[in-house]
Amino acid sequence: MPQLEPSPLVPAQQSSRLVPTLLILGVIGGGAFALTAPAGHADKVPQRPDDLSANVVTFVPADDRDAVASAVAALKIASPQRAEIARAVAERRQRIGWIVFTDSMDPDGDTIAVESSGLTQQIVLTKGWTPVAILADGGPIHVTAVRDGVEGGITVAFATSAGVMPMRIMQPGEQIEVVP
Repeated sequence: MPQLEPSPLVPAQQSSRLVPTLLILGVIGGGAFALTAPAGHADKVPQRPDDLSANVVTFVPADDRDAVASAVAALKIASPQRAEIARAVAERRQRIGWIVFTDSMDPDGDTIAVESSGLTQQIVLTKGWTPVAILADGGPIHVTAVRDGVEGGITVAFATSAGVMPMRIMQPGEQIEVVP
């Protein structure tokens, strides 16, 4: 069987050191790019109480294009639908906002479904904030208990500018209605 000769450009001993070096340079370069790249829409996702209204639903102003783009990007839907929703919000035919959820007790895998304007999104509750973008058409928003993580009920809370509001402990299938 023929033997391939090592390339004269990279001696065999150095090639084993070259791969880790290139990986490290790639990570450093990527980190530098991330630090200098223009801010995306992630900074428009609610991250602290000051970002929220006193109500359970925090509406996004239709004229704040970055905030609208951030909320639309968070919707678990196909791209063509996102584009249509962004147009509808800009034209003030649709409202978009955020509801921030958290597990009010132990984060044990409790799952809920959030339904608004015909769109249903499932989320697993954690102890940290879970912002969920919602569409509002004037009707109620339904929060349905889907799965109890580890017995004891589904423990959901809403975050607002006034603090965290725990709801009653729910069983799978039970529903809370939120009126924006």
